[in-house]
Amino acid sequence: MDNTVFQIDTRRLLERGTSVNGYCQSVFDKCDRNQDGFVSLEELTAFIKSNEQTPTSGPLTPIILNNYQRFDQNHDNKLDFEEFVEMITNDSFLKDFANLGNRYVKFLVPVSRRTVKLRRMHTITGMYEEEVKFKKTDVGMILLSIIQIALYYIGYNKPLIFDHLRRYEVWRYMTYMFTHSSTLHLFNNVIFQLAVGLPLEMVHGWRVIVIYCAGVLGGSLFQSVIYPDENLTGGSAGVHSFFTAHIATVIMNWREISQPIAQLIFFGFFTVCDTVYKYITYGNQNSTSYIAHLGGAICGLLVGVNILRNLRETRVERIIWWISFVIYTILMITLISLEIALNVFHLRPTS
Repeated sequence: MDNTVFQIDTRRLLERGTSVNGYCQSVFDKCDRNQDGFVSLEELTAFIKSNEQTPTSGPLTPIILNNYQRFDQNHDNKLDFEEFVEMITNDSFLKDFANLGNRYVKFLVPVSRRTVKLRRMHTITGMYEEEVKFKKTDVGMILLSIIQIALYYIGYNKPLIFDHLRRYEVWRYMTYMFTHSSTLHLFNNVIFQLAVGLPLEMVHGWRVIVIYCAGVLGGSLFQSVIYPDENLTGGSAGVHSFFTAHIATVIMNWREISQPIAQLIFFGFFTVCDTVYKYITYGNQNSTSYIAHLGGAICGLLVGVNILRNLRETRVERIIWWISFVIYTILMITLISLEIALNVFHLRPTS
């Protein structure tokens, strides 16, 4: 069969899984260095070595040879596109060449899987691998961290912190996220927001900034209403919104996500321990505002359900979306109403 015709036919056969096809085709083209429509053992070995992929179960060359021979079904010592797709989407192959970075991203980010039938009637599992790639536009968390670090070392804090005596300066409900009380406070937040926020941004893009801002606003509102005589600094509320945003992602992509139960346990355990438990135990007895953490976490969950990507919506998930929307709307109306009352009746500075 002519190679051009074969590739067109393959695309038609994979039309139900265009993301899978696009990913596999791009990898195939990179491996096929002489562009003859087939991948030789030498080309596959060179590609894997050039990408610094280290197998997890033994020496490199024997593992490549074993996988190559296993999927070369017509034993012509070369892989056509269908054989190549079956190989790189096979669980054993992925296990052999799964580096730590991929494992981390797969754990934190939903990996959508769908079944696609090839012309030979073999069934493979495809993955939206391109969804978890770092793109040039995924710089929101990086820019935010740079701004926070710069403002801390410049010392520009006073006009930005949430000052309970200046509630009428409404920008402070948001800008306190740029201020930090110490170097430890700053870098603790920066490290966590990059480690937890970037994997979200790789899939959901600009939406993570909205989540962060919703968490920051929720944190200041919760803090101001419950502890009206306390000031607030730091982006911890935004950071905690990311943990519950991951929970929202799991809930709204339950069938598409990898290891949903494990992710719920991980992020749920951290959220409960670092927000609910610490707030119940310590309240506002020390310098850490656990109520702001709790407010950020609640808003991250509710807003996350509403705006983060749902890869394949179901009827139940649509109901969850509306429940979350109603709860968040009522919550914000209540908190803002209370804040307006505090802003009107609270004593303002005389100078």
